[in-house]
Amino acid sequence: MILPDYKLIEWARNNGGLSPFEPKCVNPASVDLRWSGRYKIAYSSGWSTMFDTDKLTFTRGELYLLDTLEFITMPDDCAGELALKSSMGRQGLEHLHAGYVDPQFSGTLTLEIENRAPWPLTLTRGQRIVQLFLHRCESAPVRGYNLTGRYNGQCVPTEAK
Repeated sequence: MILPDYKLIEWARNNGGLSPFEPKCVNPASVDLRWSGRYKIAYSSGWSTMFDTDKLTFTRGELYLLDTLEFITMPDDCAGELALKSSMGRQGLEHLHAGYVDPQFSGTLTLEIENRAPWPLTLTRGQRIVQLFLHRCESAPVRGYNLTGRYNGQCVPTEAK
C-alpha cells in the first residue's frame, strides 16, 4: 500500500520524517524532494571532491552525484521508492534507478543524475528533482537499515562503499 498525502504529512511533521519539511511539496501519493546544492562529478579517475553551489549546469553525458536537501527518517514499517519528477525527465535528465530506501534509513538521499538531452540543463538549489513514495510493509523488519545499512546517517552525496 502506498501512503496517501495525509499520511505523508503525518509522517513528515509528527514523526520527524522530513527535515526541513515543506507542505507544498506533498502530492496525492508522494512527496517532492529538493536538491541540496551539493554535488560530485564523475571523471575517468573517479569522483571529484564535493562542491556546494546555488546553480549547476549539466552537459550531455556527464554523471553527477547529488543529494537531497531533506534529511529523511524512514518509518520502521515503510520502504521508500524514488522516481525522477516527470518535469525533470521531460527536460532530459535521468535518475539512474538506485531509488530504493529501506525501513529505518536515516540521512539525505544520494541521487545519480545524468543529462541525456543534447542541450545543457541547469538545476538550482532547492529545486524539486525527485518524488518519494512510501510503501507500507506487512510489519517492521527484524533488522532495519539502522542496523544493516552502510549509508545510514549520510549527509552529503556519497560514493559507493
